[in-house]
Amino acid sequence: MKLQQYELSRALRKDTALLDFVNAVTQILNLGRYQLRISSTVPAYTGDDGELVLYISGLIKRLYFYDPTNSAWNYFTPMVGTVSLTGQTAAIGATTIFTPDAVGTYRVSVYMVCTTAGTGTLSCTIGFTDNHQAQTTDPASSIDLSGAGNASSGVTFIQSTAVAITYTTAIAGLAGNPEYSLYITLEQMS
Repeated sequence: MKLQQYELSRALRKDTALLDFVNAVTQILNLGRYQLRISSTVPAYTGDDGELVLYISGLIKRLYFYDPTNSAWNYFTPMVGTVSLTGQTAAIGATTIFTPDAVGTYRVSVYMVCTTAGTGTLSCTIGFTDNHQAQTTDPASSIDLSGAGNASSGVTFIQSTAVAITYTTAIAGLAGNPEYSLYITLEQMS
């Protein structure tokens, strides 16, 4: 909703308090209090207390809010990728979670749990490319698939270039028919 410009009568234009009020209401409704401003550049101006701006540039989407206490724009951390798999019975080859369009820092959270007992040890590896080379990390420790309910979780931070961030699972010593569930969350920090 946007308010149009209104031309007030000469008598009303003499009342500066009324004009200030009309301008304030127009600014509130048109510039962010009740309408979300969308921008392709990170806000750098001094905002109003509680002002929100939705920043969209390529694949990056951030909700910025102005914090008058620190005179700074901050943003909510966006979740850029999730994995939610249940009933898995085999290893999973390299699968893309997210492909950044620029260098950034990401938080990766992994949770895996054995849902049906069998034999074997399950691990999950995250693959990414930093400014130097391709890298891998295992945020969660391996779990024993011989007991339903055995679980592991972990969180790690990675710096990735504009190359796919992937996950893989591996099962060492697989025997019987174990099943597992895998949950991954990828959040962009910068």
